Amino acid sequence: MLRHLVAAALIGSAATQACAAEDTGAPLYALFGNAAEAARASQPEWSSPLVTTTGLMEQRFRFDVERQQAGNGADTTGLDGGRGLDLIVTDSNEIQIGLAPEDIRGAVPGAPGVSGFGDWPFVRIEQRLASSPSNAGDYVLTTWLQVQAPVGVSRLTSHAWTYTPTLAYGKGWGALDIQGTVAVVLPASHTATLGDQVQSNLAVQYHVLTVLWPELEANWTWYASGQRGGLNQLYLTAGLVAGRFQLTHDLKLTLGAGYQFAVAPDYRPKPLTPAYQNAWLFTSRVNF
Repeated sequence: MLRHLVAAALIGSAATQACAAEDTGAPLYALFGNAAEAARASQPEWSSPLVTTTGLMEQRFRFDVERQQAGNGADTTGLDGGRGLDLIVTDSNEIQIGLAPEDIRGAVPGAPGVSGFGDWPFVRIEQRLASSPSNAGDYVLTTWLQVQAPVGVSRLTSHAWTYTPTLAYGKGWGALDIQGTVAVVLPASHTATLGDQVQSNLAVQYHVLTVLWPELEANWTWYASGQRGGLNQLYLTAGLVAGRFQLTHDLKLTLGAGYQFAVAPDYRPKPLTPAYQNAWLFTSRVNF
């Protein structure tokens, strides 16, 4: 109950700030456009990594696809992964309206395949704390809260509301930048099984040929409690993001792909750790 109250208070506070601009009477689209322009002018011009969620404020629609292979033989195709519509609503606030992710999982020995919607990370409220454009300090510091609803089909749900407060950071040096996050995953129930998690991601990018962003990421999870309590898992992700390509006066397209593989721990069947062995990742984004 305490976690629900804290989450509600944080969302209510951020939503109040985000909606305050509507009192001016200007058209909503114009307000969002003005906010986006101001926000972008005061932050670096990096690309968003494949896995690590950027601390930059973005106004876009994003759709991702991943193809995972687990150590137990299961193949899973994940559509969207909880991404969706990002809206810059003030010069320091962003709201993400996530899409419900859909998984298509092949059969494993002793269990049939399954497909359907997973749990829905339906909203993320973001507050940028500090930033400087690329021609000045070239950095960003952001915090956000994501809320996930347990609405997935029976074999793809955790049965628990989940809250993920996150701190994101980034620093650039010319064509090179690093972007990272530190998050705590807090299920509101079924904690004996799910447990709390600490997640950290770090991406290193290098900008070449105007539109190319080759990258290397480290994606780490520590299970503080639950059925995987005390275990860690670490993935490395190598990828390339290309963009932003001008589609129209207002629309820009970014595409990217990468390969992710587990480096630790060694395969454990019960509880299945790492969650999968490797994955192909694909991303598409339209900024406006």
